[in-house]
Amino acid sequence: MADKRSTLIPGLTWRALAPLALSIALMLPTAIPASAQGLNGIAGPYLAAESAARRGDIAEAARLYTQALTRDTANADLMERTVTYQIASGQIERAIPVARRLDALRPGHHLGVLLEAADALKRNDPLQARSLLATRTTDAGPFVGQLIDVWAAFDEGEIDTARDLLTALETAGTGGSAGEIVVAFHLGLLESASGRDAEAIVAIDRATERSGNATLRLTRIRAGVLARLDRIDEARAALAERLAQTYGDRRLELLARDLEAGKIPGPVVKTGTEGAAESLYGVAGYLARGANWQIGLAYAQLATYLNPDLIEARLLVAGIMQSQKQYDLAISAYEAIPADQPEALEAEIARAESMQAAGRVDEGIAALQDTVLAHPRWIEGHTSLGDMLRQNEQFAEAGAAYDGALALVSHPERRHWPLFYQRAIAFERSKQWPRAEADFLKALELEPDQPLVLNYLGYSWVEMGTNLVEAQAMIEKAVEQRSDDGYIVDSLGWVLYRLGDYAGAVEHLEKAVQLKPVDPVINDHFGDALWMIGRHLEAQFQWKRSLSFKPEETEAIRIRHKLEEGLDTVLAEEAASNNPSLIQSEGATTKVKPNGG
Repeated sequence: MADKRSTLIPGLTWRALAPLALSIALMLPTAIPASAQGLNGIAGPYLAAESAARRGDIAEAARLYTQALTRDTANADLMERTVTYQIASGQIERAIPVARRLDALRPGHHLGVLLEAADALKRNDPLQARSLLATRTTDAGPFVGQLIDVWAAFDEGEIDTARDLLTALETAGTGGSAGEIVVAFHLGLLESASGRDAEAIVAIDRATERSGNATLRLTRIRAGVLARLDRIDEARAALAERLAQTYGDRRLELLARDLEAGKIPGPVVKTGTEGAAESLYGVAGYLARGANWQIGLAYAQLATYLNPDLIEARLLVAGIMQSQKQYDLAISAYEAIPADQPEALEAEIARAESMQAAGRVDEGIAALQDTVLAHPRWIEGHTSLGDMLRQNEQFAEAGAAYDGALALVSHPERRHWPLFYQRAIAFERSKQWPRAEADFLKALELEPDQPLVLNYLGYSWVEMGTNLVEAQAMIEKAVEQRSDDGYIVDSLGWVLYRLGDYAGAVEHLEKAVQLKPVDPVINDHFGDALWMIGRHLEAQFQWKRSLSFKPEETEAIRIRHKLEEGLDTVLAEEAASNNPSLIQSEGATTKVKPNGG
């Protein structure tokens, strides 16, 4: 599932892209147009547009900048803003004439040049696209422009020129090591589009080797090249190996099915326009993760403009909207993914997640339930439903959803340990401990020494007062692997507390509080340990801190009782009522989910 909605250039890691980011350090315009000071009546829409831009409302910013520009039609600063936000909001046709006007006043604006070149390619005029890119050289984004120039040359029929341009880019090391990977990847696409798959596989293998991380998409492209070279067995093996690392991927599965049926796929890129779209899409995924996400969104929109069939770019557009909390726009973008595309199921999950994030939880759950009914053999539908139900504390229902996922796993392998772990949490929270314990143990059988599982199971045993020595060993092993995880460190402190080693407990719980200072359960634990070594005033301080962080009500009641009567009295009362001092499992299991587990 690590590849879910991957937006990275195939085979390229985020860390590897850092040097490339420097070579395309794109900045939004920052100068305030003089006319915004009140001339020509643009102050209102301009300031409103600035506010919309700051809060990430791309569509509203585009509308308001456009409105301001109609009142000061020769303002180059406003043109820059308008072009940027019109492209980012997908209003490509509206942005083209503004870009041309901007080019006349201030040649070289990076997005304006790319938009004009894309428009030329869209109009089957690669010569004009190359002319624009050659004469409007800018300091922002030259690498992307050079890649688009390569594909414009291809559309001109100048295939040797295109190949030479890529070879020169690779030799020059433009963009650092990341740039070399991108260039090798595009050389592979170019050779395939030229009917030279033998040369293509060499370039693609070079990109794979340099990146060290073949994504699902790169695996699919590479398998297609192998199949066209009549290396069918190698193609099948590559698909099988990659699928073994996932819960399944419909694109790879469909390709594997086609190969079994004797159907050989064509090249992913067939035209220069499609190649240019790949250039924009590949870099957009990286920019979308950083401060220049608006530019990343604009690149992705340009990619979809050039190639509406590049579904990955359309998913990226929706994903950026989702990450920027533009949930209605994200939902609409996900809904626009054609239902007959392999990516449609992925889009359905993301649409439901956007609904949940927007507060429409019941709609999101219903959407995932419909997805599971429509595609019962798709494991990620079941797991996504289980995750959403668990996140919304519908634990019994979540367990049933995970049952559906695991029913599709005939022979559990190492990659399946998270399924057992997630189902175990659902069972534990719905008070089905025997089933939960069995799943935790199964997860450890598949992935021995997994720190999340060691911590959760060990902590649960501590809370029940059973297997304390084994629990301590488990949690110590988890701490060795994640010494900076406050929840896991807290678990070790709490098991020492339960074993009567109060001084040792204080040491670890103090560190846990430093790592997770606003967690109510950890602060409560620290207070209990302090009390047991006689540091009563400090204990009361920690309990008060715990209350300030809004613990669950059952915990809050007990903490208030400790503040009024002292821990000794509370423990004596609990012992007399045969209710030993245990933090309720609801709070305990909330706090042992350090990474969304």
